[in-house]
Amino acid sequence: MESIIENIDLELLQKNVKKISDLHSLIQNVLKKDYDYGIIPGTAKPTLLKPGAEKICMLFELTPKYEFLQNIEDYSNNFFSYSFKCSLYKNENVVSEGVGSCNSKEKRYRYLLVNNLSSNYSGESEKVQDKYGNIKYRIENIEIYNYINTILKMAKKRAFVDAILQVASLSEMFTQDIEDLTDLEADNNFKMNFGKYKGKTLEEIYKEDKSYLVWLKNNEKTDEKIKKACDNLLIEENAKDVNDGNKLYQ
Repeated sequence: MESIIENIDLELLQKNVKKISDLHSLIQNVLKKDYDYGIIPGTAKPTLLKPGAEKICMLFELTPKYEFLQNIEDYSNNFFSYSFKCSLYKNENVVSEGVGSCNSKEKRYRYLLVNNLSSNYSGESEKVQDKYGNIKYRIENIEIYNYINTILKMAKKRAFVDAILQVASLSEMFTQDIEDLTDLEADNNFKMNFGKYKGKTLEEIYKEDKSYLVWLKNNEKTDEKIKKACDNLLIEENAKDVNDGNKLYQ
């Protein structure tokens, strides 16, 4: 059996190692903290976010192409699941591949957090405490259809980031799983940093101008976490006015 070590060009190997090191330094200088990547306390590596992955993709002049691996849309059981393979091309050659999936049973999509339960609410609920010590109620999200497109896009994003992390050993610098495994439930205390309600929390805006939350929720440019928080607040408002006993909330 031929030894691979005997045929290694050490000089070339050292040059490649230096190239990778220089490339990592360049990427660190280009990417912005809390926008392109995030740091979660207690984790060893920063988490690469979609904007950062897209920036790296442009830096390497790569073109992503997606392939459906699985597509389940079960409307009768409120279950939706998507899996993708992302292939990154450079001059028509595949340089990296990644896979990703997402489904409606994941905690962030399956449940909603509300401050109060309607007297007409007949479903299961779990009393929980948020990070501020406030009591909330976790209820089943029966309007999962509103999140089908979000679930599909999340599966594509996971496949894309997975493929990017395999380019030039970037998995040494970043991780992807932490972002998805961390509980990213919408936070009503999120403070707006733009618009006419800059400086106010979503909950404060909700009490003052519910129509603005509707606008945020339906705006394509709004961050998905903010959309989820708006949805939670608006659903809670609807839950107070339940008159149809056949609905959990409306």
